Amino acid sequence: MKRILLTLVLAFGLFSFSQAQFLSDVADMKGKTVVGGNFGLGVGGRNFSLTVAPQIGYRVRNAIELGGRLSYSLSAYFDAQYGNSSLHCFGAGPYATIQIYKGLSVHVEDEVLYCLQRFNHQTVTARDKWYNSVFVGGGYKSYFSDNTFAFILILYNLSWDYQEIHQHGSPYSSPVQIRVGYCFGL
Repeated sequence: MKRILLTLVLAFGLFSFSQAQFLSDVADMKGKTVVGGNFGLGVGGRNFSLTVAPQIGYRVRNAIELGGRLSYSLSAYFDAQYGNSSLHCFGAGPYATIQIYKGLSVHVEDEVLYCLQRFNHQTVTARDKWYNSVFVGGGYKSYFSDNTFAFILILYNLSWDYQEIHQHGSPYSSPVQIRVGYCFGL
């Protein structure tokens, strides 16, 4: 509950600041639904990773977007001698993005993920767990037209715990996350 309250306080505090100080000089998307997200794929040696994260938001004001994001990620390691392992994580979370100046923005997100770990296609129930992550950070949106843009976000996970990584496995191996994606307005 404290994390949700923190997310709301940060979002509304930044909303007030952005309205009073720096309205962005970008495409007018006020009142538009924004759809998009990001996709990631990684293959290297015995490792495979996949991330699919669609999002939908609404521009409350030209500089303020509120919405939700779904997420699915798969991390797999293939080993013929010792066995294969995989980590499936899926979840959702609300977010708020506020553009401060000409495409520069701040971002707040509260994500909840459920992760399932498998070893040789068998469930490792001790590692199946819910994770709650609160992200804060900033980014840049590059507009291609009045309705489309690409974005890059650099986020810090306020809930990240080094001990949690080694005891229970975690969907994030680092507190810093970088996201690159594409969105368009409806």
